[in-house]
Amino acid sequence: MSKEGKGKKVLITVNTIQTNELGERDSINFQTIGSLYSKNQAIYLIYDESVLTGMAGSTTSLKVEPEKITLSRMGNSQLKHTFEAGVVNSGTYVTPYGTMTTKVLPSKVAADLTENGGSINLEYELIVGKDKIGVNELLITVKEA
Repeated sequence: MSKEGKGKKVLITVNTIQTNELGERDSINFQTIGSLYSKNQAIYLIYDESVLTGMAGSTTSLKVEPEKITLSRMGNSQLKHTFEAGVVNSGTYVTPYGTMTTKVLPSKVAADLTENGGSINLEYELIVGKDKIGVNELLITVKEA
């Protein structure tokens, strides 16, 4: 494994389920190749977003620590949120269409991730501006490529 943070190549499966205030569910599922590495007691997972997510041209990075997970997006869409169970986290979501203030209130923050793969499971309320948009579930599984 590289010390420069390039990490090992992994197969990443991303499943997102969004449930809006009316109870309507929408899901997005895709697979991609990304990289996985550890640094300073944290595991990092990096992958390029899919056209399916509407964020093509962006790269997502997840930093997994014992009590929290930090999600960062760079590129056409930019966002940074920290997920800690029961803790509201505010961020700014920058898209080609404009900038929005966002908040997440996680009800579940779970990761079973090592340098050999594993999973990340996040469930959280999403608030954009002053409006609760709904509840999101994000399940990511990682296997060696």
